[in-house]
Amino acid sequence: MRLPSRSIHRLLATCTLIASSALPAAAQGDSAAIWHGAGTVVPVNAANEPVYGQSVSDFSVIVWIDPECPYCKVLGRAPEMVVDASGGRVNLAVRLLPLPNHGRAAFMAAATAICVNRQSAAPGYYRFLGRYMELTRTNGAGLPDAPATSLEALAREAGASDMVKLDACIHAPETIQTLGSQFDAASAAAVTGTPAIAVRDNRTGTVAMTEGAISADELSRVIRALGAKSAN
Repeated sequence: MRLPSRSIHRLLATCTLIASSALPAAAQGDSAAIWHGAGTVVPVNAANEPVYGQSVSDFSVIVWIDPECPYCKVLGRAPEMVVDASGGRVNLAVRLLPLPNHGRAAFMAAATAICVNRQSAAPGYYRFLGRYMELTRTNGAGLPDAPATSLEALAREAGASDMVKLDACIHAPETIQTLGSQFDAASAAAVTGTPAIAVRDNRTGTVAMTEGAISADELSRVIRALGAKSAN
């Protein structure tokens, strides 16, 4: 599957300017200091995007990743671990922000994730992204050069069965538009690089945001702090 140059150019043309940066692990000396307010963060909506966990939860974790971002790879499954341990109180939306400096590999991975979701829904989307992040060489180098680790192989592993439809979806204008919309939404949220992480208390609308790879423990701490704040 090959994303033609005209599609990449169309993607770039739709992108609101966002700093093309991958952000390192957040400093852990004063963990409270790494969190700050956000711009306009669109609430998680399972009708419009793939959601990990319950469709409606007290708290949502929203993560913006570039599939080729090395610090997104370091972040790994920390958000999913928090959701898994929450007893249904937390859900997760991973939103895609393939940055231009990571080139074709980032855009191809993001487009494939969107199209896997259309065939195998949220479980396939998260399985594909999880495997991609495990295997990518990052910084635009993409997946290892082996048939077992191709985009098509990972898509099949994630539950996509129709490769003709998958290829057509990757090249479809609607997929390009979806990525363009995600760039615009990230800009409105004041995202400046990847990974960016927002925690939203869905009962109050309060949002805290940070950048960089953080631990599951740190993410859980902030969720507890938001919960305590809303209880007061």
